[in-house]
Amino acid sequence: MSKAEIFNALKNGAKHETLFSGATSDPKEFIVSADSDIVAEFIARASANKSIIIESSEQRLKDSINEIITKENAKNLIYPQNLASLASELEIESKFAFDNDIESFKERIFDYDISVINARGGVSSHGVTCVSSAEAPRLLSLAPKICVVILKRENIVKSLSEQLNKIKAEDGRLPTNVVFISGPSRTSDIELQLVLGVHGSQIFYVVLV
Repeated sequence: MSKAEIFNALKNGAKHETLFSGATSDPKEFIVSADSDIVAEFIARASANKSIIIESSEQRLKDSINEIITKENAKNLIYPQNLASLASELEIESKFAFDNDIESFKERIFDYDISVINARGGVSSHGVTCVSSAEAPRLLSLAPKICVVILKRENIVKSLSEQLNKIKAEDGRLPTNVVFISGPSRTSDIELQLVLGVHGSQIFYVVLV
């Protein structure tokens, strides 16, 4: 089969009547919640997941992140280009904007001990933060020892389905990747002993604004 025939088959398949492309049904009515305040619920469940919650504001955001940098004794910051303005106000020894192909600096990716990224949203039922490729490259939440995520309170929703449907409604489609982060990386593969930071950041901050 030629390349053109394959593409035509894919196009025709996408129009098939049996395929469903509408909103995913949301099971949030089945989620038992002890708190009607989804921000409070998010804080409680994210904290239980070992995320460190910093309640801040747009006005105090710079100061809150500088306090984290000082507390963790971080030296090298990596950030997405859409946070260049904020990064210029942060007090740290070195800063690097992730605005090039990873191949150009992959040897140095683990030299950066802290990252700052924007969250797309938060899910209160699970206490997880949603980060998509539209906001920041996925590596920024995985490679640095410390990951700081900025989350607007207004972007917290109740369920995973609600978050995914919200992204699809806003963007018209899901981005290349969507990552739900519950907190610092962890594994219990060896003798059921919990170890943090094996597959990603060891310390995970959520700064609420």
